[in-house]
This record gives sequence, C-alpha cells and structure tokens, in this order.
Amino acid sequence: MGRLRSNDTPGVDPRSRRFHIVNFGCRASQSEGAAIEAELLTGGRRSAESPFEADVVVINSCTVTAEADRDVDRLIRRLNRRNPEASIIVTGCYAQRSPETLAARPQVRYVVGNSHKSLTASLAGESMDAPDASGRSEVFCSQIFELVPLEHQGSAGRTRATIKVQDGCNATCSFCIIPAVRGGSRSLELPLVVRQVEDLVAQGYREVVFSGIHLGSWGRDLRPAMRFTQLIGEILAEVPGLERLRLSSVEPLEVTSELVSLIASTPRIARHLHIPLQSGSSRILRAMRRPYDAQEYTDRIRSVRVALPGAAIGADVMVGFPGESDQDFLETVRLIESIPLTYLHVFPYSPRPGTLASGMGDRVPEHVARFRSQTLLALSARKSARFRSQFVGRRLQVLALGSGSVSEGPEGGCRGLSDNFIDVRLDSDVEANRWHDVRIQATTDVGLDAIRRPGGAQDSRMTMAAETV
Repeated sequence: MGRLRSNDTPGVDPRSRRFHIVNFGCRASQSEGAAIEAELLTGGRRSAESPFEADVVVINSCTVTAEADRDVDRLIRRLNRRNPEASIIVTGCYAQRSPETLAARPQVRYVVGNSHKSLTASLAGESMDAPDASGRSEVFCSQIFELVPLEHQGSAGRTRATIKVQDGCNATCSFCIIPAVRGGSRSLELPLVVRQVEDLVAQGYREVVFSGIHLGSWGRDLRPAMRFTQLIGEILAEVPGLERLRLSSVEPLEVTSELVSLIASTPRIARHLHIPLQSGSSRILRAMRRPYDAQEYTDRIRSVRVALPGAAIGADVMVGFPGESDQDFLETVRLIESIPLTYLHVFPYSPRPGTLASGMGDRVPEHVARFRSQTLLALSARKSARFRSQFVGRRLQVLALGSGSVSEGPEGGCRGLSDNFIDVRLDSDVEANRWHDVRIQATTDVGLDAIRRPGGAQDSRMTMAAETV
C-alpha cells in the first residue's frame, strides 16, 4: 500500500516541496499532463527537474499495450530505490483500467482514474501540504462516461502546445482497450477551443497541435453536429495570429478530400498527416474490425501525396495480431513499400484483457512478432531517409525548439522542426521560438542538417508565402 516516509517532519514548509509529472502515451495524454502541470504552477507550486528530486511524483499513465503498463511499473520501482521518500500519484488509462493493482504498489498515495482526472492537481497539492505516513492508498475511479476535458494551458519555455479537442472513442476495434478506459467520443465545444488557442497565441506559442483519441470524429456529438474541417476552418478564421496548426493522428476514412484540400490551401496548417494503417492485409483488418480495407487505405495515401507533394505521412502498424500469417505480413510489407509513407510507428500486438482479440487463438510466437517488427522498422528507416534526402539543397521554414542535437555525432546545435515533421539541426546560436528560413545541407541519421542563408536573415513571424518544397 502507499507509504510516505519523509517530508512529514514537523516544521517543514509545504511551499518548499516540489512536484514532477511524468507523461506516458498519446498526445491527448501529454496535453492532460500539461494541464495538470499548469494548474499546479498557477497555484504557486514548484516543479522539480527530475522525478528523483521531487517530493510528489504524478505518473500520467498509458495502458494501450502490456509494455505501457510495464513502463509505469518500472518507474515506480525506480522511485522506490532512488526516491523512497516521494509520494506517488498515478492517473491516466492504466489507473482507470487497474486501480487496485496500482494502489498496492509501494509509495502510491493516490490512484486517479480518467473518470476523476480533473482532481489530480488538487490531490497533488494536498500531498505537498500534508504528507501522510499512514501507508494507505486512496482510489478515485468510477465507471467512465462523460468526462469534462481538461483545459490546456501552455507551459513556460516551450514553443509548441497541444490542445486535447476530443476524447474517447466509439469504435469497436477488436484489439483496443481505449474505449473502456476513455469512454465514448465527446468533443470540446468550438468556443472553448477558440479561447484556448487565443490564449496560447497570446502567450507566444507559434505552433498548436490538435490532439484527440479519435480526432477526426470531433463535432459529431455536438448539437448541432459539426465536421472536423469546420473546426479547423473556424480556428484559422477566428485566430489570425495562429502561425501553424498541426494535426495529430487522423483515421483513414476521415482523411477526406475536404480535409486534404484545406491543408493544401494554406501554409498555416502543417503538411503532416499521421494515418493509422495497422495491417496491410485486408483479412487481418477485418479481424481487427477496422472499417477499411488495404485498397481503400492505399487510395487515401496516394491522394494525399498528389495534393501535398512535400508532406510527411506517417502510420501506425501492428505486427503479430492473432492469426497473422507469413502471407498477411508479406502483404503488409508490399503495401508499405508501394505507397508514399515517410515513417512508421511499429508495435507488436499485445493482448488487453476485456478486448475481443484477447480471446482469439492462433497466437503469433513472440520471436516471430519481433522479427516482423524489426523488418518494418528497417523499412521505415529506408523510407524516411529517401523522403528526407529530397530536401538537401532546398529551403525549409523551421521552428527552432531549443538546444539538443537531432542526431548522434560530434556536432550539437539547436533542434528545429519543419512543418512536414522533420527534425532539423540548426546553428547553436539561433534564437528559439522563432521561424528560420534555412537551406538544408545534409541528412543526419534521423533528420536534416541546416545552415542559415547568407546574411542570417530571420524574422520573428512566419513567412506565410513560404516556398513549397
């Protein structure tokens, strides 16, 4: 059970205690973590640089795979060893799925499911103000249904902000536990989205990312119903100071001609779409209960490339789904080779209790799934390298994010991000949170290397008429 063994010394000022938030999982989860952090900072709380230096550690968990659960468990064990006096609060999807399991972990004071996630900051503050040496863990979790999305606030020193505009999912994919831990699909109303984007722009953010669990379904539950493209169009019109809007993952059938045309019509939307594939075998897609087949996916990707020649197009791919044969996997490889994807997120199937697929037989051996994963990762690396190489000698508009190399090597520099989702290494003296019009000089292991144009001209605002590459 939870235990808190220090900082309960009489006379210790609660204001001297510090918190740290560790986020796991998707962009929606990252946005929720940022909102918790902002609420604590606004309340005068102090943050620690590391969880091993904090008095209260908030673990914002994921449970999409068994490995995601293990990541959380490993962190708790490390905190037991390296920071045994800290109080731990676990929230998020793992907390919603298996609260009692987490409540039994050492040092865990609170387990807060997604159903009560809005309480997390206040519980963290309570832990900082009144440490509890009783060893008891308290659980805040109930059936997941209508959640009120946390309002996102940007954190100081960051150049990109993520807003969760949608939560939950109504799909019935046979492998996915997310609807059970996130609830049904629901949308943040348009006026609230506008207000949040306006606030972030006023704070100096130059790029805002829209995230969600099923992002493309935004607006269907509103009355009157709205389309996702309406949200994007309204934001561009109502917040003219927004320089770049980026979209997180959008399901294949929601990558409509209307959406693609909207992206192509303005440089204010990043030329970047992440479109989950899962499998290149139509037979496996049916078993997964995915609402498209391999040919439909192929057609969507090729239409995106025609309309957006320089865009980054990514995909999630699962290997080792029950019953996946060598032929099914070969179909996946051939499909990916034949379409203009630029990167892959590859992960092995992981049975999640309560899902339809968890009861399926014909399991793929672990070593086979591992080989298939490695094969696709190698294919992803080749496709990424080919995509990035076309920009050598050309110019890109890059947002400088801060220090840190984007590739192994002797040179450091400032990390930047292009609108088409390429990490770009910039000169170390460039100003962060500014757009830089740079000429690409070489590829790196994972990104691009750039030098500034002669004269080093740069502008504090984005050049909207940037040359398309």
